[in-house]
Amino acid sequence: MEAFNIFDPLTSIQGKFFLEASAGTGKTFTIEHIILRALLEDTLSHPDKVLAVTFTNAATNELKQRIHATLRSCLETLSHFDITHKDLPPYLSSQADVKLLYMKIRNAMATVDQMSIFTIHGFCNFVLQQYFPGVQLRPQHPALTHTQVISRHIQDYLSQDLWKQVMSTEQFRLLTIRYNVTSKHTISLIEKLLSSYGEESPSLLPSLQHVQETLNLWHRQLSSHLQNFPKENFYSQLLQCAKGFKKQPFSIDEDLSVFVDLLYSPLPSPKLLSFTKLAQTFQEKHRLMRYRPCAALDLLQNASWQKHTEAFCNVDLIFNTLLYDIQNYLKRHYTPWISPDESIVVLEKLLSSPEAQRIVSSLRERYQLVLIDEFQDTDKKQWNIFSLLFAHENFSGSLFLIGDPKQSIYEWRNADLPTYLKAKSSFPKHSQLYLLNNYRSTPKLMHAINHLFQKISPFLEISGYPPIEYSPLIPKALHEFSSSHAPIHFFPYDDRVSQALWISSEALHLQKHHQIPLGNMAILVSDSSQAFDFITHCSLPVSFSKKKSVLHLTETYLLTLAMLEALLFPENYERISRVLLSSLFGLSTSQISQEKERFTTYFLSLRSHLFQHGLLATFYFLCSTQGETLLSTPQGDLIFQEMEKLCSYLDSLSSHPYQQLLHLQFFSETGRWEEELALSLHAQDPNTLKITTIHSSKGLEYDVVFCIGLDTHKKNKSPSESLREMYVACTRAKKQLYIPLSLQKQHSSALSHYLQAVGSYATLEELVTHLIQEQPELFSYSSEAPSFSPLNFDFLPPETFSLSLPSPKKIYSFSSVKLLDSQDPPESLHSSITLSKTHLPLGKKTGLLMHKILEEALLMPHSDLSRIRSIIYPLVQNTHLEGYEPMIEQLLTTVFSFPLTFSSQTFTLEEISKNHMFKEVSFLFSQEEELWQGVIDLFFKHQDHYYIIDWKTSFLGENTSDYTPERLRAYIQKEKLDLQGYIYIDAAQKFLRQFDIHHNVEMGFVFLRGLDTLGNGFFPLEARFSTPTIIQKYPVYH
Repeated sequence: MEAFNIFDPLTSIQGKFFLEASAGTGKTFTIEHIILRALLEDTLSHPDKVLAVTFTNAATNELKQRIHATLRSCLETLSHFDITHKDLPPYLSSQADVKLLYMKIRNAMATVDQMSIFTIHGFCNFVLQQYFPGVQLRPQHPALTHTQVISRHIQDYLSQDLWKQVMSTEQFRLLTIRYNVTSKHTISLIEKLLSSYGEESPSLLPSLQHVQETLNLWHRQLSSHLQNFPKENFYSQLLQCAKGFKKQPFSIDEDLSVFVDLLYSPLPSPKLLSFTKLAQTFQEKHRLMRYRPCAALDLLQNASWQKHTEAFCNVDLIFNTLLYDIQNYLKRHYTPWISPDESIVVLEKLLSSPEAQRIVSSLRERYQLVLIDEFQDTDKKQWNIFSLLFAHENFSGSLFLIGDPKQSIYEWRNADLPTYLKAKSSFPKHSQLYLLNNYRSTPKLMHAINHLFQKISPFLEISGYPPIEYSPLIPKALHEFSSSHAPIHFFPYDDRVSQALWISSEALHLQKHHQIPLGNMAILVSDSSQAFDFITHCSLPVSFSKKKSVLHLTETYLLTLAMLEALLFPENYERISRVLLSSLFGLSTSQISQEKERFTTYFLSLRSHLFQHGLLATFYFLCSTQGETLLSTPQGDLIFQEMEKLCSYLDSLSSHPYQQLLHLQFFSETGRWEEELALSLHAQDPNTLKITTIHSSKGLEYDVVFCIGLDTHKKNKSPSESLREMYVACTRAKKQLYIPLSLQKQHSSALSHYLQAVGSYATLEELVTHLIQEQPELFSYSSEAPSFSPLNFDFLPPETFSLSLPSPKKIYSFSSVKLLDSQDPPESLHSSITLSKTHLPLGKKTGLLMHKILEEALLMPHSDLSRIRSIIYPLVQNTHLEGYEPMIEQLLTTVFSFPLTFSSQTFTLEEISKNHMFKEVSFLFSQEEELWQGVIDLFFKHQDHYYIIDWKTSFLGENTSDYTPERLRAYIQKEKLDLQGYIYIDAAQKFLRQFDIHHNVEMGFVFLRGLDTLGNGFFPLEARFSTPTIIQKYPVYH
């Protein structure tokens, strides 16, 4: 074993070396000084000739900063006019030209950012981008998120009608009907494809060629039977036969006529198999008692028409086929991204090809010094890349492979120790070097750690390679520490509660008597579950430090999203219910429904606070009343910390709450904020105890470490990896190390594996006793599990003061608003009026149903009567309007084609763009310090003007002449609908002003019973003259 000392003149840095660096031996310090020495000795001509590869993005950033700091420190030393040879590094000659050295380092400082410092994935991506431009990589900070790019490619596919290669027009039409964007109960086809593009398609449609061949055969066979069957008779038989089947909520007359025409056509059409309504109507299960045999239907059934139709119209198969074709399209047009692990595979394959020899030579010439850090965490493919490029004899530069097999704890990331040992064996013995000095732990603690791990011999065994022994490190730290415990102290515990209480007590003792801040102490756990459990029972403030962002492990992301949506849309009952049911409020459904008005008012007031003071301030304000509820949950402490950080981060991105919501909604689609949102492992709060996993602690150090993760049962983890985790955990400590011992025997924990590896001892207690007997100054043990009794305090009653709370504001609706000068009784319910079947029934139920039908039908193509019928029939089925379907259909046709004459222009609803419509828009409106909630039936934009339509089913008479503008004016003024309309207009204009739109809004009332070609039934609201005074108010209900 040969030690490596960067300052020793006899230690060369020119050549290829395998450097083993144990924990705390100054590995990063050595790397930065290798670079400095290469610059000073002139074996490195320029910083851009350096390649350094390490494990994480955080490590690359730290290495860049430390190299820069080392060069700056050297430059400052060289700048002193009285510098002597003793001030220079010992490896430099006494004849060295200081001015020349100063110029070298100054030039290096100016170009230090040109160094190639990468993670392994970053290096692979760099080589692929620079030398293999045909391989497309996902950009590091794309303008569009991954999901947005995929969505754009799907839209391109659909816009080119590429689906016609795999399905017929009739089949695609069925798909668009199912995923109908105009229905609020379904998602659009693009959204469905976007959410499914990564899934497998188990079964697909047959090819178009196969379908056409099957159709030709079927039609030819059927045509031979139709030669003696007149077309008119065939149609009339099927039409009559339909009466023997259960009535469906749609008409088949039009479809039946087209079907028969196609059936008798000499050329078969795929549309023959697309008549799903006919197939559904003539299903055998729908036969009624009055059914009579039908020769035409028997002919179709014998030819398996329904079976072929069902197969042709199977929407699931149609969607799977479309999805599969889009997946192939994406592979051709969006090879787009190669995942990080795929980049390693691709680069290894490309470099090993004969065509890549020129590129390999170019990379070897590009670098003069290559340092591969954390080499114990590499795998076979990574080593193949580096060995081909830089371990080869044709590479004339220097190579350092730096790692520590004892710290290889990433088996789950494909870390491969056999690869490490194979690479090490390829270096001659004189090139296998070691860092033996430990600068982290106090001398006594280092001696204790050496003694602990020298008990295991060998430390590691890998089949086919010499065993790895633990090499004791030489303590070089200058700081000392003494306490009532030995440097490594074992303590027993009964359960997790007593463990947490003992650690809390000991941490406070260290803080008080040894002036060690809580922030310099760490609890090392095995996983997040153990961390949450400890946080629940710990009596000190704890910060869970994790390398995952706040989007992982807890409900922080969803809770913040629900909170922000409730703040921005307090009128939306569903959104405020979502946050009220969460752990932030912890309410039940019944509690929410009983006080829904109060909660709407509460979130409306918070909304004002949000826009005035920002998201973080509003979160603090909310927690002043709800914090206790959140903190009482098992993960409440952690969620509070994460929500605090997330709100602060959103405030830093934008001061506009709606933009913050957009950021939050698309957070999980990009990883660019991952590190910014990670709870810092070096949190600045000195009064917060740190808790992190053993894996996340790698590379960090703390004054005091409590290794509670060593005594935890872990499944599917090898004894060897458990021992390496124990080594990593113990070597994080600088002054004091605590190891818990459970009084209940633990299997498959790191400590149980350690006991087994040491041998000779039956229990951990026996082993610890022996350690104390051997080295009492290095090890100690608390002989009994701690017991804690509750403390009794005599509390003084707090000084109180009385504060009169303002009464809560009520929220009112506009459904039955009356005015000061209105003394008329409520409108009659017309119970004494009997209408003929040519008129819709009277009453509130009719109004509600017609509003619902209009809401659904507005975005339908108005000329497509079959689509309109498909809305009407299901909605009126089993209601008092069943049987009025033709009348409603005619009414809708009239509504859509009726000329709406406003002061600005005249148009029909058919002319309105579907993208410029809002239906059933609920809103909260503040007027004269009172809150009003309303629902606008239809709000839309047409030719740069804005309009509101209010549907009315009010009964003014049986004839349309009863709905003239004069009659409507009188009715509207009598019912005070004009004043209600003015409030709607004010609310709409206030909404538009948010987007810097200052247009006037016009409103019209459409009386559905009175529309005719003379213009009756429509009344545009006139200009407003006064503000209404409201005296009769009706509370909101949902």
